[in-house]
Amino acid sequence: MDYRFSPIKYNDMGHIRDSVFATLRSAILEKKLEPGQRLVERNIAEQLGVSRTPVREAIRQLELERLVTHIPRKGVVVSGFTKEDIIEILLIRASLEALICSIAATKIKPKEVERLALLAGQISDEQSEGNLKKSNQLNDTFHEIIYKAADSPRLYSLFSTLREYITKFTQVAYSKPGRPEEVWEEHNEIIEALRNHDSSRADAAAKKHVENSNKAFLEMTF
Repeated sequence: MDYRFSPIKYNDMGHIRDSVFATLRSAILEKKLEPGQRLVERNIAEQLGVSRTPVREAIRQLELERLVTHIPRKGVVVSGFTKEDIIEILLIRASLEALICSIAATKIKPKEVERLALLAGQISDEQSEGNLKKSNQLNDTFHEIIYKAADSPRLYSLFSTLREYITKFTQVAYSKPGRPEEVWEEHNEIIEALRNHDSSRADAAAKKHVENSNKAFLEMTF
């Protein structure tokens, strides 16, 4: 394992497990850990400064997400993504985001809508200045407001498992020339649907936004 981890900070056992999982997951998604690379439980624990138990639990979670695979006589290795894996995630994302937006339209408060309008402008400004990192952070906040406005804990939990994938995919999609201008228009379509509490229109606007983002990501990746 060539990539070395920095020790993590933690307060309790639950936090240790979650921190180890998040650290390993990010390393795989950012390709710091390459497909086929072996994960050695003992080495990871030593580098992170934790016991082997939370590392073992984190690896089990990674197996559930199909990010790693246990191979007999070889151990646990990074699986990586196929194009088919990515397309599956993107399809799930489109369906969940459309549903969340539809539900949010029935519950969102005026102050939340105005916050979205402000963020849409800030996102556009940052993209125009070439500040993609900042615009991506603002974009995460934009969508987080909608997710919370839907006030659906189970749906939010389901979607949360995809959040880090989506963040990485969005960063790539937004780097496509012309995509920031499309995002500005799509965000405003979503905002107007939410402002008018129009669930059907919110569903369609969110689906259009996500499908265009997915298309841009695939074009930039494959």
